[in-house]
Amino acid sequence: MRKPRLVLFDGNAIVHRAFHALPPLTVSKTGEMVSAVYGFALMLLKAINELKPTYCAIAFDKKAPTFRHQM
Repeated sequence: MRKPRLVLFDGNAIVHRAFHALPPLTVSKTGEMVSAVYGFALMLLKAINELKPTYCAIAFDKKAPTFRHQM
């Protein structure tokens, strides 16, 4: 039996990276850009397939200012 593995994802960082890494993709009928969502899903699934975690969690920044706003 393998040792349990927990993988934590920084949701804001992944969405930001995906948004800037991919060319604009407009797939929705309303013309909304979906590149960030598409890239987020690709990165998340790739990490899960490679790392094969027992558990995983995604954390996003809260609406109120955080340390990222001070940087």
